[in-house]
Amino acid sequence: MKRAAASIVIALGFSGLGCIPLKGYGATSAAFTLETAAPPGFDELTAPQPLVADLYYGNRSLGSVQVTVSPQSVHFSDPQGVLQLLPPTLNPDVVLLALIGELPRNSHHVCRIQQQRDCGVLQPETVGVIYDASRFRIDLFIAPALLPQQAAIEDPYLPDASSDFSFAQNITGSWSGVRSENGPDAQSASLFGQSILSFGASGLHSQWSAGDGGESQVYQLHWSRDYRGKAYSAGLIQPQLSFSSFSAAPYFYGLEYRSSNNSRVDSSYQQGAPLEVNMPVRGRVELHRDNRLLHSELLEAGNQMLDTSTLPGGAYELEIRTFDESGRPLAQYTEFFAKDSFLPAPGEWRWSLQAGKPARLGADTLLPDQADGYFAQAGVARRVFDNTGFFANTATTGQQHLLELGGRWISEHVELSPSLLQASDGRSGYRLNALMRSPWFSLSLTEAHLDAPATAEASNTYSLLGRGFHQRSASMNTTLAGGQLALRYSERDRGVGLSSPEFNLDEFGTAGDRLTTLEYRRNVFRNRHWLGEVTLAHSDADGQQLTSATFEFRRRSTHWHHSARLRNDMDDAGEQVLRAGMDSSWNDRDRWALEVDQQLSAETAEDEYYLGSNTRIAGHRGFLASTLGYLAGENDSAFNYLGSFSTNLMTDGEEFAWGGERPYDSAVLVSIDGSEEQDFEILVNGARRGYAKGGARSLINLPAFDSYQVTLRPLQDGFYDYREQGETVTLYPGNVARTQYEIHPLILAVGRIVRDGQPVAEARISIGNFTAVTDDMGVFQMEMRADPQSLSFPPVRWNGCKVAIPEQSSGEHWVNLGVINLSQAQCTKEGPGNAAD
Repeated sequence: MKRAAASIVIALGFSGLGCIPLKGYGATSAAFTLETAAPPGFDELTAPQPLVADLYYGNRSLGSVQVTVSPQSVHFSDPQGVLQLLPPTLNPDVVLLALIGELPRNSHHVCRIQQQRDCGVLQPETVGVIYDASRFRIDLFIAPALLPQQAAIEDPYLPDASSDFSFAQNITGSWSGVRSENGPDAQSASLFGQSILSFGASGLHSQWSAGDGGESQVYQLHWSRDYRGKAYSAGLIQPQLSFSSFSAAPYFYGLEYRSSNNSRVDSSYQQGAPLEVNMPVRGRVELHRDNRLLHSELLEAGNQMLDTSTLPGGAYELEIRTFDESGRPLAQYTEFFAKDSFLPAPGEWRWSLQAGKPARLGADTLLPDQADGYFAQAGVARRVFDNTGFFANTATTGQQHLLELGGRWISEHVELSPSLLQASDGRSGYRLNALMRSPWFSLSLTEAHLDAPATAEASNTYSLLGRGFHQRSASMNTTLAGGQLALRYSERDRGVGLSSPEFNLDEFGTAGDRLTTLEYRRNVFRNRHWLGEVTLAHSDADGQQLTSATFEFRRRSTHWHHSARLRNDMDDAGEQVLRAGMDSSWNDRDRWALEVDQQLSAETAEDEYYLGSNTRIAGHRGFLASTLGYLAGENDSAFNYLGSFSTNLMTDGEEFAWGGERPYDSAVLVSIDGSEEQDFEILVNGARRGYAKGGARSLINLPAFDSYQVTLRPLQDGFYDYREQGETVTLYPGNVARTQYEIHPLILAVGRIVRDGQPVAEARISIGNFTAVTDDMGVFQMEMRADPQSLSFPPVRWNGCKVAIPEQSSGEHWVNLGVINLSQAQCTKEGPGNAAD
């Protein structure tokens, strides 16, 4: 089979040319015809030619194929073989039928220069090709309607657990108390524990508490499994998924079976409406919103689903742009996109089923008592359009039944979430959440109502609905004169306290049913280290008014953060209170292996002052937080103290460790052989999550239901010999995955090899088990596992000769061996002696 290029020869002929003489004025007419047929003798050039061409799809080579090329078309010699080379299609018979026939060459679509537009791409009805005769290349294109949808995430579920058997015990304690000069002293303390006996994705879960009054309670004890989108539990349970806006989920003895996003890796991707693009060739896609690039990724040819995990929530217009690999634009269009965490994934149901006997928590018994009757609840939710979804929830206790229906609709500027409730005893309720956004302001509204019960419930029966209530709230935020203006209103059927969390000396307190707040906040100056801010606020609680003005200045440096503030309050009676305060906080910022935060506060008013301290330490063995506050007034003083701690006891069945900086329910057990007492930072997915010590086992607590890449980084200066490749582990609740590293400290030894004062280049030498090669100046360096302060060096070995090392100088992580003269070498008889090299 020969490989050749086909050409089209255009012959231009003139015929019927003649002259007719006229008297006086004359005219000459000429007639010509354009012939596309080959001139005599050139027929062979335009005849169909069999040849071998390179077949490409999506700019990827699929191999060589035999074709017959004519000036107008391309015909595949083995259509069935070509079909096997192509990616799967929705209708292979239609594609095969198109491959059997003759396909137009479309050689005018070949891209000749970089700036050329409308080239290199076809949008055929079934199958099309572009034949490049200069390179014997055929690019094949398939209609988007014939291509299957290719998912953005191949497997939406977590892989299997990295741990087969493990036990995890978290212990958390908290305490609180006050010592007052005029009031009674008080204190309380509690201890909480979470125990998980884990077998991969399944496990026995328990949660318990103990108080300083001697009361103890186990409030969860159940077997649970959460794997590949489905979860079930049996025992003493608190439901994990409920679609109701009115009925609380009780602790109960029974069963729960539900859909779950915990074991999915595409949860953020699921929240958005599907975005699909067609890529006729391999290239790049860009997503723009308001002329800002939100996302970009490289895609193969075909119908591709985009990964929307990083896109912000809400509903908005997206501008989609596609390019080929050389940057040539392929398509540009807009599409409406909606992403919302409350809407189920497109095309999937969310559901939950619970049934059992309600439990009554109390301090009298270790396990809760069972209430009379039973409890059953079922809920379901689905997204019906890209930006619209609904949910339904029903529950019963045998004597009481309820049904709740709701929905959610989001658009670019408005979000609505209504729900309605009807109970069998005649009680009803409704809830409406609304949000409106515009370029000038944002407005949110909430209203909820539940009828009060007509009669009191029996003491030992569980009620699906609590007391009746009515709530209404609204808030608006906008920009004004370079600052932020906020207006808030809330209305409730029972009073709530109004207080300011910013200042410790506030003595104003109310219990109002209607609260209105107007607040304006603006920066007066800002640079790299300093920030000045003014806040003006006015609040009204059932007619009791409070107006305040606050000026605050902040300064931030590497370790320190200082702030000073001055605030003036005035009530509706015209009385004013002026107070001043300051805070100073210090963070170690990687100065130490553990994390330390310390904050000191002081505040003064006309006749009182406040001193406070807030300490937080997270280290190798656990977490500790402590807050101390001393308030002294004209007639009274009080000392408040509170705090908490957390640690973990965990084992994988072979090794045991305790500690961990955070109270998460799974962990990685890091074992380091060598480098005793050296500190190593543990990086999880590139971010610090704790530290480990050499020669010991250390716990790094991590949230369950995720995969992590764990790596080490030395915290001390120097050189270390260890495997830098990280390990990937997958954790479910209670899992303890083990990673092991062998790490040895290194010193850098340097020296110079000479003979008779001249450097010896490219000489291979060895010292003990370590070798090196000198450079052109005779200098060498080698990494050695040793301590430079206690290292004794054997002679240098070279070509069967030994040279004693002169007196050396050293530092903490290096040693200088000085100049080593080969002229002083002691050689064996078999050695080269005075060999030139």
